[in-house]
Amino acid sequence: MEESEKVLIDPSLEGKTREEMGLEPFVDSEIRSTIMGVTVFINQELIAYAIGRASEGNFKDGLDNNKKSPWNDVVNETMYNSKKKGSYNNLSMEKKMMLKIQNKNLLPKGGGSDQPSLEHRVFLNFFIKKEKANVPKYIFKHMIKTYKESQLINRAWIAYGRLISEIFNQGGLLRGLSETRGFTDDMLGTVTSKIINESTMAKMRVIKPKAIIKLETDLKESRVSSNLMEGFSPICKQDPLDVQLFYIHDHLQSTGEEIHLEDIPETIYGGTVKVAKSRKTKRKPLTEAKYLEEA
Repeated sequence: MEESEKVLIDPSLEGKTREEMGLEPFVDSEIRSTIMGVTVFINQELIAYAIGRASEGNFKDGLDNNKKSPWNDVVNETMYNSKKKGSYNNLSMEKKMMLKIQNKNLLPKGGGSDQPSLEHRVFLNFFIKKEKANVPKYIFKHMIKTYKESQLINRAWIAYGRLISEIFNQGGLLRGLSETRGFTDDMLGTVTSKIINESTMAKMRVIKPKAIIKLETDLKESRVSSNLMEGFSPICKQDPLDVQLFYIHDHLQSTGEEIHLEDIPETIYGGTVKVAKSRKTKRKPLTEAKYLEEA
């Protein structure tokens, strides 16, 4: 498509190499985009680096939902202990939890989790049998498939939001934004308030008061760090609470710096962050006049 576009603009480029056309050489499949003018490349090896897992192991592609595939008998035996396909209710609690983790993080899918595709079931089969699966390759292939579908049906849904945020963080985008000095505490709305800790959980009766053990590493209201810190992911209060808590904990483990939950800004600087709607929500087509106006 890139080459055809170049030739369409300049017919003299017909038959030239990608380099002669001024294009990046093709080495392997990758996703390309830009964030605030910064070129971003995502490929299988980058995903492997980001999740800390080697790109090796079992991988089965192009299964779709073929009812005649020999994999049906294999996964049915693994998941339902039968040659026949069972229902979601026939799964053990452990397998239901593994399926939920897979559907939410490894191979995100729309809709419920009670009707996993053959691809999802084969992938889960490797984990149940403790066979090594090529997780980076599965994620990358699924990422490409998901984004292609999003473009074709114009669906407002970003799969692998957490992983992409981590890739952007490791790629130094936050550091680049920090160097522009475009953020202030006033813009980010730094506030101090109560935090969720073990005492909060005791009041909610999630744990018993006697089970509370205070640690030196516990977050305290008096310790407030800057919203914009080196290496801290660009998240805001529109992100799910579990995402905020994960990054706070991860930052503490990796840097030793404590971050108050209320240090996280209400929105990402640059405008109001829209709250994610239903995955079935479709965007309105962008007209030429609107595009030129925004440009």
